[in-house]
Amino acid sequence: MKRTLFEIITILLFVSTVYIPFSYAQDYMTMVLPEGAKARLGKGAINEVKYSPEGTILAVATTIGIWLYDAKTGEELNLLTGHTASVLSVAFSPDGQTIASGSSDATIRLWDAGTGTHIETLTVHTDPFYGGRVYSVAFSPDGNTLASGSGNPSVSGNEDATVRLWDVNTGEHIRTFTGHTDWVYSVAFSPDGNTLASGSSDETIRLWDVSTGEHIRTFTGHTSTVWSVAFSPDGNTLASRSGNPHVANEDATIRLWDAGTGTHIETLTVHINWSYNRVYSVAFSPDGNTLASASEDLWSGNGTIYLWDVSNRTYRTLTTGHTSGSVLSVAFSPDGNTLTSGSENGTIHLWDMKTGINTQTLTTGHTRWGRSAFSPDGYMFASRIYDETIRLWDVRNGTHIQMLTGHTDWVHSMAFSPDGNTLAGASKTIRLWDANTGRHIRTLTGHTSGSVLSVAFSPNGNTLASAGVDETIHLWDVSTGEHIRTFTGHTDWVNSVAFSPDGNTLASGSSDETICLWDMSNGTHIQTLEWHTSEVNSVAFSPDGNTLASGSSDNTIRLWNAGTGRLFRTLTGHTDDVENVAFSPDGNTLASGSSDNTIRLWNAGTGRLFRTLTGHTDDVESVAFLTDGNTLASASSDGTVLLWELAPKTTSSAIVRLSPSTFALPNIGEQITFSLNIAEGTNVAGYQATVQFDTTALKYIESSNSDYLPTGAFAIPTTVEGNSVTLAATSLAGESSGSGTLSTITFEVVATKASTVRLSDVLLTDSTSGSSTPQTENAEITEPTHLPEDVNKDGIVNIIDLTLVASNFGETGKNAADVNADRVVNIIDLTLVAAVFGSIAAAPIAWGRDAEITPTRVDVAAWLKQAQQLNLTDPAFQRGLLMLEHLLAILTPKATILLPNYPNPFNPETWIPYQLATPADVSIVIYAADGKLVWTLDLGHQPVGLYESRSRAAYWDGRNTLGEPVASGVYFYTLTAGEFTATRKMLIRK
Repeated sequence: MKRTLFEIITILLFVSTVYIPFSYAQDYMTMVLPEGAKARLGKGAINEVKYSPEGTILAVATTIGIWLYDAKTGEELNLLTGHTASVLSVAFSPDGQTIASGSSDATIRLWDAGTGTHIETLTVHTDPFYGGRVYSVAFSPDGNTLASGSGNPSVSGNEDATVRLWDVNTGEHIRTFTGHTDWVYSVAFSPDGNTLASGSSDETIRLWDVSTGEHIRTFTGHTSTVWSVAFSPDGNTLASRSGNPHVANEDATIRLWDAGTGTHIETLTVHINWSYNRVYSVAFSPDGNTLASASEDLWSGNGTIYLWDVSNRTYRTLTTGHTSGSVLSVAFSPDGNTLTSGSENGTIHLWDMKTGINTQTLTTGHTRWGRSAFSPDGYMFASRIYDETIRLWDVRNGTHIQMLTGHTDWVHSMAFSPDGNTLAGASKTIRLWDANTGRHIRTLTGHTSGSVLSVAFSPNGNTLASAGVDETIHLWDVSTGEHIRTFTGHTDWVNSVAFSPDGNTLASGSSDETICLWDMSNGTHIQTLEWHTSEVNSVAFSPDGNTLASGSSDNTIRLWNAGTGRLFRTLTGHTDDVENVAFSPDGNTLASGSSDNTIRLWNAGTGRLFRTLTGHTDDVESVAFLTDGNTLASASSDGTVLLWELAPKTTSSAIVRLSPSTFALPNIGEQITFSLNIAEGTNVAGYQATVQFDTTALKYIESSNSDYLPTGAFAIPTTVEGNSVTLAATSLAGESSGSGTLSTITFEVVATKASTVRLSDVLLTDSTSGSSTPQTENAEITEPTHLPEDVNKDGIVNIIDLTLVASNFGETGKNAADVNADRVVNIIDLTLVAAVFGSIAAAPIAWGRDAEITPTRVDVAAWLKQAQQLNLTDPAFQRGLLMLEHLLAILTPKATILLPNYPNPFNPETWIPYQLATPADVSIVIYAADGKLVWTLDLGHQPVGLYESRSRAAYWDGRNTLGEPVASGVYFYTLTAGEFTATRKMLIRK
């Protein structure tokens, strides 16, 4: 078919540009969703609120990004996403054109305030695990400089308790202010831009000269963390607030300072017991006459805002509106007529400054959800919000149905009964509610200490199981609330319980690293499963009851035969704790949620990881399939529940996949190549695909177009940006159908770590310029697998593994040296190791002279004798015997030999190796070139063997009999072993 020039240009433009979907105003549930998600419930917890300079936009820093609202109507305007962790701070530039955000991911991002486009990422602050959370950002009054304060409250000996300045126009780091000895929570410029103030957990405020970086002075007096600092509009006064967010603290105060002299002016307190108020934020009104402070009364749990008259230090309070949670941030509108406050309970309130009336609640939904539970029909879910309440939501529209109260401590687990009519919530006690009306039915008490961590209904709904910190599992009659039975045996917290589909078995996972199976009919302990190496966080039965899945803090999921208890598969890929596992209704898919912020989908039959869902910015604590099996829900500590489309509609039956779908990493520096394959393609004239990869694991090398497209097809130049490679090609002379390879892409391994190579934005075109979206399949890169015989997991089974087994002889329980997993390390394990490296090569893999772990002939002879006495006929064991015999022969020299010293030349030390064919008294005498005696090494009586490694060879430190270092030159050494004598020369070079 002949094409016009216009058609050709159209095709070229299509395949050479990255597809960007059209964005438009929409409900928050579908605004800026992660790839693969179809809805979001919740907006993330509030950390800070800020007005734009003109007062028309309100920016809210949350755990999932920055929400932008119309300050008058409360309409969601945009959601800025890109940070990989909670956004802790936000600021507008003075002209309102740029937004800066600081995050727990140790980065600062700059955004175009009008379009929401990401401009630049600033990344000098150190890694978030070692100090680097950016707690505060502030623009200078001229907008050219950005200040940031950093730290990490979970790390002692903080490595990044710094204040940094950045050039906003270039993104370059200007300078670093050091002096604080703990994390920096707040930074603020003086109105003239010459001075920067910083508040820290070291209980001080520091002033810095912006132009020179010099420290001006330190304000002391607070006896707890300084959370916030603010200059008055005239720059003469500095306000600071202090307190401890976790305990009642005597210094939950606001202090006023003379900014010029550093003199303490006054401490602002109220008439109630201030030690029971947490103070979170302070802000001056634009005219400087009023200071607003945000806090929480620990007695009531309600948020309070205090408005202080700066001149006479009197105050009034704003209390109506913020209930059940702290007020975390306050901000005045530019005209000073309105005060906005953001609260821990998920609301943002606007207050009229003249009347003190709460005039408007801009939004709800900014909550910090944790674990969640879905009703059996999937239309309702219950969530806990890191407090004593449970909230019920309608999944279809995201509306809040009702709040269930009564618990007196955090809620840790929830479960719906099989008919959906009853909800159980676990805290210090277990409460049962009518899920339809919210009516409290009864409270179950009996756990002796600590919290109840997990609850589960039996399949018939008659029995409830509960487990907790007291290391026990309790069974309850749901209809009467009576205690039926207690299971004991775990030696640490019990984190999860699950019933088998027939209700006959209960599984429990514990922090003692085990899973217990219990017989429900008689209450007896059936079996203990013990292969996890860290606490077990979640257990789940497959719908047919044949498989038990467990998720653990050892970053693995393990699949067990539920009948025999045999471990038959371990799933690896998560890089942090596996918090929750769940089977799909048909049992074909297993979903896992992790503290690495991802959800992973596994083929339950083969164990193959076929999809990784990313988009959460904090731990994924719960995963659940809706009853249709096509939707997965994930609840995260970032304050959102995401609904994922598992069977996305496509406009093409074609499948584009990366092959191989799983790949075990080779060594660092080696290359791996993936093929971009297509199956069931129809009338394909061109394609475009973006391949995303982990830049900390892989480095892009090259890509090339393959032969699927008709002859004469050509590739558009590859685009490489960060962690993405965009491939595209088109044909002007026909179409292709069926299966084949579109292109290949090659990476170099830069780190041995598991990762996902992901396909996105895959489009196919036909000869009429029509496009279609195929199904896609990613590739998973796994860490190298190790044989059980590879005891030290270095990828090689060799003599070192033998010696490690020998050094663990007699050890019981979990041990890497227990090769056959019989829970004892003995000669069988050692012989099996010998069998494996014996089958890899004709002779044992050689060990270098520098190897410190080398068995002796005596060792091997003893091992061989013990193994022969077992009289085992297993072929693998017999191979091990042959290899031990071979090894013994290698370690038995045919002649006594003096070997060359190493290193040679040397300075100042050297090793002198030798072999003994017969036992002998051994000595080595060292002479100078003129024949004078320099040193004698009397090595005593030595048995037959090789004396070649550093740990066994003779050692000389280059000194003479007087202890003096000898001069450079040639020296001779003579070995005497019984009747044997040999001499060699060596060279010292200094």
